[in-house]
This record gives sequence, structure tokens and C-alpha cells, in this order.
Amino acid sequence: MLLMAGVACDKPVPARSNDTVPPPLPLPVASDSAVAVAESPWDSTAGPVFLSMGPEATIASIVFPSLAADADVAASQLNVSPYRGKVFELLGNGRVVGGATLTSIVPPDIPEDCTGWPLVQLSGVGADTASRLWTIAFERGRVVPVAFDSIAGLPSRDSSRLAMDLARVASAARGDTVAELRGIPYQVRRAYRFAIAPGVEGVVAEVQRTLNQEANPKQEHLLLVAERDSASRGRFEVAYSERSAGGEEMLESSEVLTIVRFGATGDVGAFVARYVGDGVIYSLLQRTGARRWRLRWSSPYTGC
Repeated sequence: MLLMAGVACDKPVPARSNDTVPPPLPLPVASDSAVAVAESPWDSTAGPVFLSMGPEATIASIVFPSLAADADVAASQLNVSPYRGKVFELLGNGRVVGGATLTSIVPPDIPEDCTGWPLVQLSGVGADTASRLWTIAFERGRVVPVAFDSIAGLPSRDSSRLAMDLARVASAARGDTVAELRGIPYQVRRAYRFAIAPGVEGVVAEVQRTLNQEANPKQEHLLLVAERDSASRGRFEVAYSERSAGGEEMLESSEVLTIVRFGATGDVGAFVARYVGDGVIYSLLQRTGARRWRLRWSSPYTGC
């Protein structure tokens, strides 16, 4: 079968709306991961909390990974006080782009039918462009960022080759249950290429395929992790895959926030934001071996 691959522009974070029906909390379960259940839901070497950039660079959501994935997040009931004065490293585009100190709590302004993490004020965030583009932050020394290249920033020849490789990988992923979409070519929405070890290359990507029916359009997003090394003879092979399918408005979309090595173990992980409706779920995908990744942890859903 001849596969056609295209590269789509990055999709902005969906705007929130107060009248959207909250999506179901369970995450997609179709996966090629060799390990279905993690021994521990969170890697404690990453610290007890992390920050996600808020409406501006000096405001952040503080995420508590200890909460169960099915918990209701109540910002007012989470104790931020122990983290006042803590220094966080701001990560963006696969590197440290600055540092900031958590100074105070920002009064939440969350609609009655919505949930959200506590908001905090940061000091020391620089005025330069790099600092304004941070996405996620950890306490200093907890993780080491791994540099990655976005497919959107690669030369045209390289991006086209990577898109074709990912289309081939996607076609080999298990769990293809949407019969109407079979045979439709995949398009790459986002892809991030990075080095795992000498001679070992990884890529985290989101690919999609769409059936445009006026009465009942169907769309599928496939979150992929693939690797290639000498054993795979230079070809990317599936290390993890996860599908979500449905209507465009409520379909999950994934974005890589950062790729890191954990300071204590050197293990590689990818932090992903999953946008569903008007809310978000944070997840950690972690490498367990050659061409083997797993879903290590997911946060509760927050949004409307």
C-alpha cells in the first residue's frame, strides 16, 4: 500500500469554554507498550511537583503528581506553601531557558463547573525571548533536558523523509479498530526527534488520519514513540503507540512539553500534554529498554 505523508502545522492550545461538556477521564488503552502497568505511578526523582506555564511566563500552574488520575482537583485544598522560595529550572525546546523562584500563590479564578491546578507567581523570569517560551519546569537538579528537533524546523528534505518514515511506522502499529479509516494516509501533526544514546535515535510524534463525511466525520490521532538503532538496520520501529478516535471537537490531541533524563537514574522520559475538549491531562512516557516505552504516569483531568 502506498502511504502518503504530510506535515501539518502545530495546533494551538484550545481555548477554554465554560459551556463544554467535560470529556470522559479514562485515557485510551490501545497500546504497543510492552509494560502495561507501572510499578509506581510517578518517578519521584523528578520531584514532588512540577510547573506548567500559565497565561504568561511569570505565572504557572503547580501540578501535584501524587494525586490519582481519577481525582477531582481542588486548587484551594492543595498546599503550595512548602514550595515558596524553591528555585525551578524553566525548560523549553529541549534545553534550560532560565530559572525562577516560586514567590506566592495567585488567587484562582476558576469557573464553578471547572477544575484547575493552583496558580503561582514566579520571580526571576528573564525578559528575553527564550525565557518567555518555557513550557514546563522542575526543581533545580531533578532532570536533565534532552535536546530535540521539531519536524517543523527541519530542512524540507529531512522533514519529508521523517514524515514518510512515521507514516510507515503508524501503519505497523497494532490496535487499528476504526474500519472506515483503513487505507486513508496518515499525516504528521507533530514530531520531535532526539538522541537516546550513541547510535540510538528516538522520535515522539502525533499522526492523524481523517475521513471527511459531512454527516459524520471521523478522525483518529495516534501517539507514537519510535526508535532506530543498529539492530533495526536504520529503520524506525514502534516502541509505544496509543490511539484515540472520535469527533474533532472532543478528540484528544497530544503535545510534547519536554524530553528529559532523570538525574538519579539517567532514564529517558517524555512529558506530554493531552488536550481534551477545554482541558488537559499531563502524562509521562518512560523508556524501559531498547524499543520499549510505557505510560508511566498521568495526572487528573483539569478544565471545563
